[in-house]
Amino acid sequence: MSLERARAVQTVLEELRRAGGYRRGLVAAQLAREHGGSAPTWERAVSDGRAANEREERPAAPGAE
Repeated sequence: MSLERARAVQTVLEELRRAGGYRRGLVAAQLAREHGGSAPTWERAVSDGRAANEREERPAAPGAE
């Protein structure tokens, strides 16, 4: 993952945490306007960020320690 994409995903994760999880209004075009970059880059970052956020929120499976 490129440094630019990693930063974008981190920004998405911060937004998700601030909002208490994914919300429909978290759109790539909005993030592109606020933080710069292209909407397609932010679309990928939102997708990656949502997946990472879901992994964080999902409890560990029993015996997975």
